[in-house]
Amino acid sequence: MTGMRNCFWSRFPYHTFMTPYSFSVQSSPVALSSSSEGKVYGLLTLAMGLTALGAFLGVQFVSILLGSGIQLIFLIAELLLIFTSRLWMERSPLNAVLFAVFPFLSGITVTPYLLYVLVGYVNGAGILLNALAATVFLTAASAVFAFTTKWDLSTLGRTLLFGLFGLIGLALLQVFVPSLRTGTMEIFIAGAGTVLFAFFIAFDLQRVRRLGRMGANPFLLALSLYLDIFNLFLSILRLMVALSGNRR
Repeated sequence: MTGMRNCFWSRFPYHTFMTPYSFSVQSSPVALSSSSEGKVYGLLTLAMGLTALGAFLGVQFVSILLGSGIQLIFLIAELLLIFTSRLWMERSPLNAVLFAVFPFLSGITVTPYLLYVLVGYVNGAGILLNALAATVFLTAASAVFAFTTKWDLSTLGRTLLFGLFGLIGLALLQVFVPSLRTGTMEIFIAGAGTVLFAFFIAFDLQRVRRLGRMGANPFLLALSLYLDIFNLFLSILRLMVALSGNRR
């Protein structure tokens, strides 16, 4: 349980730095063209592919990953990429290189958790497949909601951020308060995370259409969407493990 929490919650703080309040827009106001919007989704697709490649390589070298401490180094590198994103997002071709590095490292570092579910539970393979399917479904549902609702989701920015801080706080309490390490608390945190990141996806999809007018960088928008979907998958996976995981 502790290993699962550490792998899962190590990614939650990333989205904190991808909110509308975390970067300053320096370019002149321009409309986000259809080609720029397409570039965001193209970068997102690339990121997903690189994550899959990283996970594949992580499986091949999992013994090295777990035995050498290199996973911690990769996790620190991911955090550094987020903390320094303002410095490299506008610098080509550095932005393309580092944008590609981040999801690749994410795929590698998430591998131990995926193997933990796959090997540690009798129905681990089914849980992983169901979590992937549910992630696709909820992402699509969030997209439909974002593009059809008349609700301006930008008003939810601070609410979502505070919700994120609340989940991080609960996760930290679980580490230090044994009485909170219960199945009920696992279900609550994972369920809340699922709802939260589904709203983050809708929120950021509207940002793709609107923040271009403020000069938003397509790499920044793509990375934000990637983190939404990545964290949604981890939330759903954690929820399914808590609800239906059958330990070996």
